[in-house]
Amino acid sequence: MYKEAYELIKNSKSIVLISHVNPDGDALGSSLAMLPVLKKMNKKVRVVNVTKDLPSNLDFLPGFKEVKRELPKNYDLIISFDCGSFDRLGIETKEAKIINFDHHISNTRYGDINLIEPDFSSTGEVVYKFLKKNCIEIPKESALCIYTALVSDTGFFQYESVNERVFLMASELVKLGVEPDFVAKMLNEREPLSKIRLIAKILDTLTLYLDAKVAVVKLTQKMLKETGANISHAENASNMARSLATVEVGVLLREEEDGRIKVSLRSKNYVDVSKIAKMFGGGGHKRAAGFTSRYSEFESVLKELLEALKKEL
Repeated sequence: MYKEAYELIKNSKSIVLISHVNPDGDALGSSLAMLPVLKKMNKKVRVVNVTKDLPSNLDFLPGFKEVKRELPKNYDLIISFDCGSFDRLGIETKEAKIINFDHHISNTRYGDINLIEPDFSSTGEVVYKFLKKNCIEIPKESALCIYTALVSDTGFFQYESVNERVFLMASELVKLGVEPDFVAKMLNEREPLSKIRLIAKILDTLTLYLDAKVAVVKLTQKMLKETGANISHAENASNMARSLATVEVGVLLREEEDGRIKVSLRSKNYVDVSKIAKMFGGGGHKRAAGFTSRYSEFESVLKELLEALKKEL
């Protein structure tokens, strides 16, 4: 399928690279990694993400300023990255063929070609495999984007998805010119004051449930307005909740602009949160998953969620 995907790309003239709404480092990094590759192939290419405010700590990625919110008028191929279902791309049209790069086991395989690797650490690793399989030279800019995708989705090599293959890949990316200390500083040491104030408000809501095995934090639209922060600044809140000594599952309940509640789940050792998320129409990985609730009140969402978690615990 990797060869088939390459043939489809070679036979396409105008290509859209798109990742899921509210992108993280893996989504944006993996999509931007393909930009210089396709430009070198003389393809007309546009990187798209419909999110209004992209994460500011990713602005060092080559091509970041080229990301557009709208699709071009004409295109004959869509390549999606790190997106488990078509609706999370935030676009309505499906007029062109789709190549679907992802590593979520819950991916709905909405593409004409689906390059899905559930055992991989990141979608960046899927992109890396695509380039290696097709003997495509990896530009330095692409290496930086792939490395950023990798460290973003492994928590800088902390998670279960990390293995020898991941470190060998990281080693080659460094040989191609990536500076790990630079990436770490760009991602972790440029926090805006608004984010610190937002995290303080979120952590102030922290509540323990089920014999302190579940920690829940909440994010409201009011908090965002009061601090001037954006949703991407709360990305690590569920991980912070999980970090408590007694906690197995960290939960972030996030109020969206339309009033819906989005739930982010992170587990530490044994609870498969992808199963929990799937019960509510979502998906993800064993240790990181999420869904959007049918309820618009925190209490209703939490009651239903705790019932499901109680069985797993």
